[in-house]
Amino acid sequence: MKFKPGPELVDNPAFEEYIFELVIISTDNPYANNLPPVNALMSATIARIVSGFFEIRGRAAVYVCDDSDSKADSRRKLFDRWFDRFKGVKYLEMNVGLVVEQNGVQYSAEVVMRRDNPYFGPLLESFERRVSGEK
Repeated sequence: MKFKPGPELVDNPAFEEYIFELVIISTDNPYANNLPPVNALMSATIARIVSGFFEIRGRAAVYVCDDSDSKADSRRKLFDRWFDRFKGVKYLEMNVGLVVEQNGVQYSAEVVMRRDNPYFGPLLESFERRVSGEK
């Protein structure tokens, strides 16, 4: 998991430093059969990483889900389960209604922000304009 700067995700240069793409990378692991099963500690660790990222109030993260391997729905459900378990009252997740098909691959996006983000409305609007192609 990493947070990659995503200035291309907004249409307003004033928000470029606050927007990031949440990237969850799945790799082939030759040792997968020898690993312990996934447990609650993994989701707690992920929640701590995300909470640390959001300590800077103005930040927003976009989780883009691609369906190139036909597992987007499973990944989205897993992300939603993590989010629902750890969001508390501080965070809000919004599906922006983005469904883009490119080269036969479908993408959708979720925006995650703290509720007290001082740029909440304008940042979300800037992102929505960018993904909709609005000027």
